[in-house]
Amino acid sequence: MIVSHVLDGARIQTRIDDKFVIDSDQPKPYGEDSAPAPYDIFLTGVAACTAYFAQVYCRKWKLPHAGISVELEPVFNAAHQLTNLKLRVRVPASFPKDHIAGLLRNAAACPVKKALESSPEISVEAMES
Repeated sequence: MIVSHVLDGARIQTRIDDKFVIDSDQPKPYGEDSAPAPYDIFLTGVAACTAYFAQVYCRKWKLPHAGISVELEPVFNAAHQLTNLKLRVRVPASFPKDHIAGLLRNAAACPVKKALESSPEISVEAMES
């Protein structure tokens, strides 16, 4: 279970299954910019998952994965609503050209990205401690 605790100002501490802790904060002027913003953490999950699935492809085909990286560029409209995620898988010049399409197909199989594509239902409710 993921549980977020409100700290001071705009800082939040989130625990994941009592194994990991992630601190977040809002950028100035809303917070102190002392940690990544929650939105940045959200987008990081998409990039990290995409990179992992690129690595899985390389391992399957016994291809080197050193030098492969994923860049994520979020695109927002005037109301600061996310309208597009541009993902770029960077490969070294020595990466076999005949494996590019497969690498991209596998990277695109990231379940975090797929969750965004299918727009999961989200509910918010109150409960007493």
